[in-house]
Amino acid sequence: MYRFLQLIGLPSEIGRYLASMLQRVKSPFRSSSWEHDLAFLAECAAIIRHTHSALWDELATFAAAFDAPAERSLFLRAAALPQACSAMAWQHSSGQVFVGRNYDFYINMPTRDLLATNSSYGYKHIGMNGGLVGGRYDGINEHGLFVGLHKVMADRQEHLQPGVPFHLLPRLALDLCTSTAEVISLFRELPQLSSFNYTVADRHGHFARLECYPGQPIGVLESDTLLATTNHFNYPDLIPLQGRRPLSDSKAREAFLCAAVGHEQGDPWLQTAQAMSDHQIPVCCHKEFSSTLWSGLYELTQRRVAYSFGTPCQVGYRELEF
Repeated sequence: MYRFLQLIGLPSEIGRYLASMLQRVKSPFRSSSWEHDLAFLAECAAIIRHTHSALWDELATFAAAFDAPAERSLFLRAAALPQACSAMAWQHSSGQVFVGRNYDFYINMPTRDLLATNSSYGYKHIGMNGGLVGGRYDGINEHGLFVGLHKVMADRQEHLQPGVPFHLLPRLALDLCTSTAEVISLFRELPQLSSFNYTVADRHGHFARLECYPGQPIGVLESDTLLATTNHFNYPDLIPLQGRRPLSDSKAREAFLCAAVGHEQGDPWLQTAQAMSDHQIPVCCHKEFSSTLWSGLYELTQRRVAYSFGTPCQVGYRELEF
């Protein structure tokens, strides 16, 4: 179920390789009507081509391997949308910068790939993909920049404008950016298609929670000491868009993660790992429809990376060379 894929070379080479390793899978959830509107997707594709033309070439090559229109590559599914995730970033008194991140979703989600990317058209990076081709759900690049996504349940916009699919935003940041400030600038330039939060952290200890909703300015919450992100909006202009949906679980995870590293306790790497393995709230989940499918630990100043392929309390973390 878990795979480690190395992506090396030109856009066409990586696109063909991914096509040889993946199979199209229908989502078990209701899709949005615009996902099947080729004219709408063509306008979204134009944004990707303008922002990162090589990534578009990779996606189009993948689509061609399945005899699909190039525009469909923006939402060729091998898995479903994520629903819950937790992340925190904090700076230790030593100057080291740590990030912990759990990805939670349906236990039977079929695609869980760790991708080590060393392309000719973006910064070297390593991160996870849950099935939407070309995207990254979290990861770190060679400059010590981390980006991870978090689904936010919010009201659907009645009239949606073309924009960038949620899973491609972390990929664009990892390919093109070296710092949190650059990611903020990039995201502000790009129209959004979905309601998501993004955790961004760099090796200098600059953290940001980017809260995104279609047609709205991005909510930017920044910190230089500690930041936690879960699955609700905190930005005042975006809070009403969540309606009456229950937020207590998401808020409890956010508060717990802030408290877990609010005071230094021994080895900061282990302190971060213990926080991501918590069952009190819980942050580490074992439910059928909300199970921690993977967990990542990152030390950004030294580009140290470890992943748990499954719940970290049971599987533990495997450190990777990067």
